[in-house]
Parts: sequence; C-alpha cells; structure tokens
Amino acid sequence: MEQKRARAADEPARLMCDDALTEVFRRLPARALAACRLVCKSWMSVLTDPHFIHEHLSRGQQKLLLFANDRVTDRSLAMVLADDDSRFMYQLSRPAASRTVFVHNSCNGLLCLGDSTGAVEVLNPTTGESLMLPMPMYTAGSSQFSSCNWHSLGFCPKTREHKVVHFYPGAHIDSCKVRCEIYTIGTGVWRQVGSFHGAPTDRGVHVNGTVYYLTKFRYIASSRINCLNLESEKFDVMVLPPRKSYGGHCSLTELEGRLCLLVVDGVLEGPPRTMDILMLSDDDKQSWTPRYHFSLPWLMPSCYFTPKHTLFHDGKIWVQLLARNLYCLDPSSSSEELTIAWPELDFPFSTHTFIESIVPLRKDYFIKQIQ
Repeated sequence: MEQKRARAADEPARLMCDDALTEVFRRLPARALAACRLVCKSWMSVLTDPHFIHEHLSRGQQKLLLFANDRVTDRSLAMVLADDDSRFMYQLSRPAASRTVFVHNSCNGLLCLGDSTGAVEVLNPTTGESLMLPMPMYTAGSSQFSSCNWHSLGFCPKTREHKVVHFYPGAHIDSCKVRCEIYTIGTGVWRQVGSFHGAPTDRGVHVNGTVYYLTKFRYIASSRINCLNLESEKFDVMVLPPRKSYGGHCSLTELEGRLCLLVVDGVLEGPPRTMDILMLSDDDKQSWTPRYHFSLPWLMPSCYFTPKHTLFHDGKIWVQLLARNLYCLDPSSSSEELTIAWPELDFPFSTHTFIESIVPLRKDYFIKQIQ
C-alpha cells in the first residue's frame, strides 16, 4: 500500500520530466534522435510515437541532396548541403546484383531508390533503416531513363501513410493507356488503382498529398497534367495554362510547397534561351502565376533538353543542367543569369530536396500508426 502511494505521489514529477525530455527531443536534429532511440525503451517509445515524429518533421530544415554512383569505389554516395554551408555525406551499400542505384525522389526524409534490376527500396539515410518492396507487377525496362516506368514516393497528410506510386505501360505495345499501381508502406502488397491515356514524361512530382505527372502527346501545347490524389487514389486532369508558345520543353517541379511548371523557350536551330517558372495557385488549383524568369547558359547546340531538376533551397533556385552541372539563381538579386554553384563533377549526379527525419521503416511502427 505504501509503495502504491509513493508511486502515485511521484507520478506528477515523472510526467513533468517526460514533458521536459520531449521538449528537449523536439529541439534536437534528426541525426541525434536516431542515436537517442537506442538509449532505453522509454526514449524509444517517445521517439517512435507518430505524433512526435511528424511534429519534429514539420520543424525540419529543407536541405539539398546530391546523389551519385562512384564507379571507381563501387559506392553510392549522398551528400547533403545545409543552409549554414555545412555538408555531410551518407554512404549507401549497393546490392550485389545491381550495377547502378538511383533516387526516384525524396519525401519526408525517405529516399525512394531504384536499381537496374527493377527493385524498389525505401531508405531513411538518417536512421539507416530501409525497406525492400516486393517486386512491382511490371519491371521490364526498369532503367532510370526508361520511358513510362517510374516510381514516386508520396505522403497522405490525412491518413499519415507513405505510398509509392508506379506507372507502367499497358498490356499492348500500341496501347495509349498507362496503368498505375500503389504500394502503401506497411501493407506488403501492390494494388492496381486504374489507368489513363498518354505517357508520363517523368517520374512525377509529389506536392501536399498529390502526385502530378506531365503527360505528353504529339504537341507540347496539347499535353496534360494528370493528378493522383493519394487519399482517394482517384485521378484528375489539368490542362496546361494558356501561353503564346511552348516552343521548347516543359516539366514539373515543386518550389516553396507549390506545384510549378517549368517552360524552356528556344528555337530548333539554337540552344534554349530562357526558362519561365509558373506557380499553381493553392486556392482554385486552376490559375498559374508567373513566378521566375531567367536565362539559361549555352551548353549545347540543340533545344532538345530540359533542366533535369529545379529546386528551391536556402532562398535560391538550384537548376541542374545535363548530368554534371549545377547552377543557382538568387531571386533577391537583379541578375537574371544563372551562376555556377558547383564545379563540374567527374561523374553524373542527381539533385533532390531532403529533410532529415526519424520516420522509421519497421513494420511495428506502421501497425501502431494505423491503429
């Protein structure tokens, strides 16, 4: 009886300590929290709580991630650049059966990885946890650059589920339909959710619970933007905004939490001259606002190329041209010229926005979250 009374008397103090400890955890970076999870069961319980994880994630600082395969040492490297000019590097182990590992995209600190065998893996480089997904139903032509066979990792804010979306060609070679399957992390199976007409031009862009794909037809101006809502898993279609000319190339990206359309203007006989960034309104999802306009450097005598990745980081716009060139633009300056942000590397790389997180990839976490 006395022991029960003593424990009851100590309960308020224990709760105060737990609250203070949680507040300390909120202020620590994700890399430190990954180590704290191993201290004791009580710390592990706090740091694997879904509410704490997503609250900590919402406070995270967006960084720039450069991913490359070092063929000399047979390693996959991910370098993360922070706003304070600091940088650190993750070294990823490469499956023995795969010669090349590439990043499809990044979402909430998780990397969606693919390789030359068609396998798909979700990795949290901050915690070191990974999850190998079952082989998708369609894996032929699984190269990073294969047409119409891409994956995109997204997050549904309402259900707090991470989902991998996979688009692949229909059963017939001459079919204009593209099929879609979804893997909800924690379920263990791929599910077919429908199809649409037209081939995606890239692996898609995830913005606030929706995956957007630019679908190209014979003429750029007749292209469409297909939208997949990750909550309802239903498709919708958006037309490109009215424009005098779509003479060069266009693609999709996410800047400042909004969907953006990149339009490169140029002529067939010469290099691309300028790039416009149009931003979709959050209110009606129909109107596009011209946000940025700048000149592109002369790199090749043809306009048949588009920036591989365009990202917003540290108040600047980062543009990757070709496979080894990284440029940036400071919107606060009066200049409309891109400047070299990174010396040309000896091997190709890809750029992605990245937020360090402690989102775990263990099965028990997803069971706990669903309940």
